[in-house]
Formats: sequence, structure tokens, C-alpha cells
Amino acid sequence: MSALMGEYEKGRRRAARFWMLLIAAFAAGVGVWLTLPYGIVLVAGDVGAVGGWGLAMLGAALLAGVVAAGVAAARVRVPVTSSPGKPNERFDRVDPSPDPEPGVVWSGAKLGSM
Repeated sequence: MSALMGEYEKGRRRAARFWMLLIAAFAAGVGVWLTLPYGIVLVAGDVGAVGGWGLAMLGAALLAGVVAAGVAAARVRVPVTSSPGKPNERFDRVDPSPDPEPGVVWSGAKLGSM
């Protein structure tokens, strides 16, 4: 039973790690949305070149964080496959179809029979 609980705990940790990375990617995406456009406007307008470059660089770093967290979340989300067990011997065996006319047991089952 401890092996089963270990597998359950492993799956729970994997799901928690996936959601943590997804939330981190979303938060970094919000940061990119707030910093990068404003930094580009400041650099292009030459109003605050130092602050504009800082915001642009922060936005670019956050964008790289979004990509890294998204890729990591996609890699964590890979489904766990079960280990191979013994083969099913009935899988390749062809079973004949049952007799379509069952016989006297079903004497009252046909239409018009009494």
C-alpha cells in the first residue's frame, strides 16, 4: 500500500508544481504587460532614457520568465504512463461468435411462437 501512496503523492506534487509554474507564468505575463510597453514608450520618446531602458530590460526579463515558466509547466504536465504488466492472453485470441439460433431454450422468445 505504501507504493500506491507514494505514486499518489508523486502525482499530487507534480500537479502542485504545474499549477505553481502556471501561476508564476501568469504573474510574469502581467508584469510584462505593465512594464515593457511603458518602457518602450519612454525610450522612443527620449523622455526618461535611463528609466525607460530599465523598464524595457525588466519587461524583457519578465518575458523570458514567462517563456521559461510556460515550457517548464508543459514539461511537468507530461502524463505518467503505467509500467508494463503481463500481457493479456485473450487480446489476440479470436473467439467464435455465439450461435444466432439458440435452440429450444428460447422457444417463447420469437415472434409468433407459443
